[in-house]
Amino acid sequence: MHRTAIIFSLFFIISMPFDRIIGSDSTQPMEQVSNVSATDENVINKRSVHRTGSRDGHWFSTLVDSSKNGYGAYLETPNPLAYSIDNGWVAVYRQWGGFDATAGYIGVAQSEDGEEWFTEQRINIAYPEGVEEPNLPTATGTPQGRYPSAAVSSEQNQATAIWNEYTNGSNGGGTYGGRPMFAFDFYEVGENSNISQVYNLNNGCATFPCDPPDLWNGNIQMVDGNDGVTRLFAAYNSWAGGTDAHMIRSLNITSGYITPANPYIFTDYANEMDDEGNCLWYECSGYTGTADFHVNNDGVGYMANTSWTANSDFEEPYLHTIFFKKTEDYGETWTSDEGYMNSGYYYMADSVIFRLSDSLYTLWSNNPDMYPDMPWYPWAECTDEYGNTYTCGDTIMYDDSDNAYFFTPGWFIHYAYDMITDQDGGFHFVAPNYPFVCLDLDGGCEDNDGDGLADSIYWENRMGGAGMMHFYNPDPIESPNAWTANLIQDFSDAYYADWTASDIPTLNDPIYYFYPQISPSFEDGSEVLWYGAFNMSAGDFDADTVFYLPSDMDLYLAKSTDMGRTWSEPENVTNTPGGIFPDKQLEVGIHLANVGSDTEIGVFYQMPEFTVETYPPAGGYEDYMNRVYVGVYTNEEGGTVGLDERELVPDEFILRQNYPNPFNPLTHISYSLKTAGEVHLDLYDVRGNWVRSLVSGMKPAGGHEYVLDASDMSSGLYFYTMSINGSSKTRKLVLMK
Repeated sequence: MHRTAIIFSLFFIISMPFDRIIGSDSTQPMEQVSNVSATDENVINKRSVHRTGSRDGHWFSTLVDSSKNGYGAYLETPNPLAYSIDNGWVAVYRQWGGFDATAGYIGVAQSEDGEEWFTEQRINIAYPEGVEEPNLPTATGTPQGRYPSAAVSSEQNQATAIWNEYTNGSNGGGTYGGRPMFAFDFYEVGENSNISQVYNLNNGCATFPCDPPDLWNGNIQMVDGNDGVTRLFAAYNSWAGGTDAHMIRSLNITSGYITPANPYIFTDYANEMDDEGNCLWYECSGYTGTADFHVNNDGVGYMANTSWTANSDFEEPYLHTIFFKKTEDYGETWTSDEGYMNSGYYYMADSVIFRLSDSLYTLWSNNPDMYPDMPWYPWAECTDEYGNTYTCGDTIMYDDSDNAYFFTPGWFIHYAYDMITDQDGGFHFVAPNYPFVCLDLDGGCEDNDGDGLADSIYWENRMGGAGMMHFYNPDPIESPNAWTANLIQDFSDAYYADWTASDIPTLNDPIYYFYPQISPSFEDGSEVLWYGAFNMSAGDFDADTVFYLPSDMDLYLAKSTDMGRTWSEPENVTNTPGGIFPDKQLEVGIHLANVGSDTEIGVFYQMPEFTVETYPPAGGYEDYMNRVYVGVYTNEEGGTVGLDERELVPDEFILRQNYPNPFNPLTHISYSLKTAGEVHLDLYDVRGNWVRSLVSGMKPAGGHEYVLDASDMSSGLYFYTMSINGSSKTRKLVLMK
């Protein structure tokens, strides 16, 4: 049952304010981007610095360059921004070369202060064997750079660009001819640059086709080891008919030049075998995320992915969970025995996931006023304005069932994750997660088969609690039960909005579309971590479709000062107006710098220019010209609060889901006010027609309740909207007679 997720039709309206507060934004003109022709200047001459500020942090960002499309930073895997400690930032990206030029040029930009940037143009016009455009071994003869990453050593302080070229199969091998390459700057990070010729990163490309062939989508990290050696790590997926990933390590880095070691298989998603020759993963393929990795300056690191095991139908772990290997010698070796079925892979046990999820749900259920949008167990109790308590826990009704669903322990830990190894060797993993619900019918919420799970399990992504979960263990092999978990940012609104009907062009399912980023502070002894993501930030309710239509996306950043045990509230740092297509300001494709300090972090992102369609007909924001930005977020105080330290007072007001729901004929609608104000609570039918006023007038601060008597109303779907001080929230109720 746990592998068959039910996709429920909409029976819950996402609660979101209709209006947003737009942060202050001052603009400082800067010098025109130089790598475009005069005919292109009208679509690219907006280079500027944008600044915003709040009580928690300060943000500024700079338009660095532009790209012909948004695919360079579309996935979470590349690392396009690197920071050289006390020296500056390096950004590597696919570069705009003109309307009729290839989308495969690679650009390099450098800055000492994050505001003034200097760009190097088209660094990949010639391949290592001496052939140049328009005679390159690609389908068009032009450069075809893909998935660029930036790397920089703070010791050597020289920018390095790493990417793979989309070459002919006879050149790079396999179907897509993926061929890893790199170039470096002879000068230190800053204004002056002299980029080297292009070199192969894969030693197997000394002859063609390359061996191993067709390496794509590199995950790059450069580490200044505490042993005085600077190392490069580059993990590539292979598209040559297999499902393995290769690691390329440096033998030496001298004055920027990388001497690569021969690639070795990092992990094999399909054919990882246990010591008895059995496939490790479910159905020997699929259901397994791309392996991520991170190595600290002491050489301790982890590689990790999420998956089901081949035996998960009948033995633990039953859940789709985190699997990981460890290195203690800068990636020369990884755990290869012990662990699950003696495979070298360790994992987060089902019992740990049950304990962590139950702990969070219990916390939320015991404090419903503190966590109004999080899942509550059915036994949760609320207090009305008269001090009376009543059961207010979540009872979920779907339109394809007359039976109730309850939240139950367990998570589906999804794909598109990020991870780091902290200075002390602790393992941090941030991933999207879906809470589980169980069907309260015929014992479906009981565990009669003894596997620790409710007997009926379904994934739920449209209620609170679905989003970016941070998992942390200071030593996951020696202390496999020492995990902690907390929800950094809720994404349930974004996961269940109607993206196809909105005016935001998107390509993918929202669960894959949004991804988390996490980076550590480089400062000695620091426990500071940084989190970033882009998320839906505004939407408009459509009564005809009973969906919210997304209208804006912004960047959100958060900080932890205690190794991720607690996090500041994610802050909308860009907060630009969404606008109406094509005049939209959307920030997407976020990537944090490899490291930050205790007070600031660098952020790479893109903004699509919807007036310039480069791949018609566009299927998503990636098929337009994208402007390339780098921002710097400063948060000196952190503002971190523990899950049990938030005040029991709503920020503005809370409008609760009515109970019971469905109902006949009475139902209770509860709301809470932080301060006194004029409240308007109105009822609408499914077509958006006003039905009646429920509350209208001044109300004091605190909790309130309205009892709706629908004896005179017809069965059906209705909506109630509460407005106060210019903000509105809407929820749905169902009358069943």
